[in-house]
Amino acid sequence: MFPSTISSYVLLIAKALEEEGHDSRALFHELELDPACLTDPNARYSYASVTRLWKAAVQLSGDACFGLKAARHWHPTTLHALGYAWFASQSLMDALERMVRYIRLVSTAASARLEKQEDGYGFFLEYPVKQKPADAAVDAAMAILVGMCRLSYDGELNPLAVYLQHPEPDCSARLQAHFHSPVYFGQAKNGMLFSNDVLDTPLPTANAVLAANNDRLIKEYLARLDKSILSAQVRAHLLELLPSGHVNEERMASLLNVSLRSLQRKLKEEGTSFKALLEDTRRELAESYIRDNSLSISEITYLLGFSEPSNFTRAFKRWHRLSPSAYRETLQG
Repeated sequence: MFPSTISSYVLLIAKALEEEGHDSRALFHELELDPACLTDPNARYSYASVTRLWKAAVQLSGDACFGLKAARHWHPTTLHALGYAWFASQSLMDALERMVRYIRLVSTAASARLEKQEDGYGFFLEYPVKQKPADAAVDAAMAILVGMCRLSYDGELNPLAVYLQHPEPDCSARLQAHFHSPVYFGQAKNGMLFSNDVLDTPLPTANAVLAANNDRLIKEYLARLDKSILSAQVRAHLLELLPSGHVNEERMASLLNVSLRSLQRKLKEEGTSFKALLEDTRRELAESYIRDNSLSISEITYLLGFSEPSNFTRAFKRWHRLSPSAYRETLQG
């Protein structure tokens, strides 16, 4: 199955177009998209078609910063149960970690990372697919994220910096004004930087029961979705197999009851590969395990399926430019 985006997120594009006086239904039909799916909370559009829609909407509106207009229409339901789980989170760090875990609910073409920086934490959006996202789509995602942070936070909140991969548009002043922080274009990653104090502050909307209930709804939704996505099945098997150290494409193909060539072809269609999934899964788990001081570096090495601590250290340095021990020290302040 190809990467997809939840319909409630695509609805933002339609609302922004209608606000400008454009016929969004006509544009949907022109692009062979069914506008009826917009009112179905479980419907999804292909990532490729949504990317075409973003670009067509920008052209129709004549506004390079159309993403900001679309972002104005966001609501917690835009992100399904993830929106409500966000606002019930204990802190913005808790909320962002939740976004990292469950962003596939919004788009299976996207992934997210939290990375320790010298001045705080960076939240980065990545699109590990062949077709890069529309510039407006990235602008909207960043604007929505800041909007969610501001609505949750008890006080003024602005990111320390915003990083965008796309070139600087002629409307860049509007982006600067929206984020109230320096915006850097042509960067290696899409993301933003937050201070530790902001991320660690308890949120007035925190509710552990609501967060847990919505997490359950998210997991149920993703379980249904994952049954149709091969890369998700591969990742689930990786989580089980990594501690054994016996993980390779041939064994994975056997577990999934498909040929090696079929596994490679289907993963390529989903914009990924076995090697990339193995790397991403190890990295995600490493970032979680390294925060657990009860786990030694040797134990983490075993849990991630590395044959030697030196192999794990090399991989970790590739991800974070620090050894596991040095990275753990930065977390402890």
